[in-house]
Amino acid sequence: MSRLTAALLLTALLGHLTACTSNEEKATQVMNESLRSTSKTYKDMASYPGNVTCGKYLDRDFQGFPVYKEFVVVDTVADLRPNKLDLAIYCSDDPLAALNQALSIDYEQQKDQIDSILNDFRMLSDLLLQYEEDNRNFPVTEQGLQALVEPSPFGNPPLNFPEGGYIQAVPLDPWGNDYAYDCPPFAGIRMHYKLQSLGADATEGGEGENADIKRSYLPYFDHLERI
Repeated sequence: MSRLTAALLLTALLGHLTACTSNEEKATQVMNESLRSTSKTYKDMASYPGNVTCGKYLDRDFQGFPVYKEFVVVDTVADLRPNKLDLAIYCSDDPLAALNQALSIDYEQQKDQIDSILNDFRMLSDLLLQYEEDNRNFPVTEQGLQALVEPSPFGNPPLNFPEGGYIQAVPLDPWGNDYAYDCPPFAGIRMHYKLQSLGADATEGGEGENADIKRSYLPYFDHLERI
C-alpha cells in the first residue's frame, strides 16, 4: 500500500468517526432538550443512515427503579418510546433490507404499487384532517371513507359538509380493493383512524403483494426516500 493510499484511507476513517461523533453529540442535545435535562446518562449510542442515532437513556420505571430505555433520534426529532418497527428499520445499517424483512415485502420489486398506495394515503390523510377541522372529528368506522364523498346516513351527521364533498370518489388500492378504514367513536377524546391496504388478497396478513401496507408505515418509506 502506498503512502498516498494509506493517507486517504486514514482521512476517510477519521471523517467517518468525526461524523459519528458529531451525530451522537447532536442526538444527545436533542435528547436533553426532549427530556428537559442537561445531565442524562446515555449508552450504546450509534449512528445509522439518514441522520439517525439510536441508543438508551437512563430513566426510572413505574416503581422508581433505574432502568435504561431505548430511544431513536431522526434528524432533530427524538422518539422516547420507539416501537419494534422503529428500532428494526431506523436502527439498521441497511434500512431497505430491514423494512423488507419487517413488512414481508420487496419494496424495489413492488415499488409502483406501494408508491401508489402511499400517495393515496397522503391524499386521504389531508382530506380527513380537513373533515376533522370542519366537523370536530374523523368519520367513524361505520361512516367510512365514503363520508368524504357525501354526508353519511350513519352516526352523527357532519356539522359543516362542503358542497360537492371533499372528493368525488374514494380511490381503490392497486388491486381494485377498498382501503380498510377504522375509527371507533369515543365521545370527548380525539380518536385517530387506521388506514391500510390489505394487499392483493384483500385479507389481513400475507407476504409480497398480499402483505398489508398501513398508513402508519409512511414515515419508514419517507425515511428511505431521504437516504
